[in-house]
Amino acid sequence: MSEALRLTLWNSILPLAGLSALVALLPGWFAGRGSLSQRVLAWAVVKTAVVALVVGAVLAVGLYAAINDGVMAGILAAPVERAGFFLGRSALFALLWGPVLGFVWLVKAQEMNRRIGMRMVDEGGKG
Repeated sequence: MSEALRLTLWNSILPLAGLSALVALLPGWFAGRGSLSQRVLAWAVVKTAVVALVVGAVLAVGLYAAINDGVMAGILAAPVERAGFFLGRSALFALLWGPVLGFVWLVKAQEMNRRIGMRMVDEGGKG
């Protein structure tokens, strides 16, 4: 087995850990710190998923280019087909970051509901 085909820290673990970290941090950044809207949070999660798919596709290009010589030439020859292929590979990465994103969404929603409740207590039940 070639060295490029083995699972190592550099060709699989760190890229996927970085992608998972990105998914964990982006919803809070997109929603903003003081937001109390579940709609804003939901859109932040959707935006994060789209960004994660694109970043995952770029990551897949890099990982495939590390083991195959003609990846970039193939992308230039048929960009739409290759983009679809790498977005499909990125969708497989969602098996890892999807549950992370779901958990982050749940935690952020609970935190938001807690802040809404605290605001209602502070205002004497007026809002």
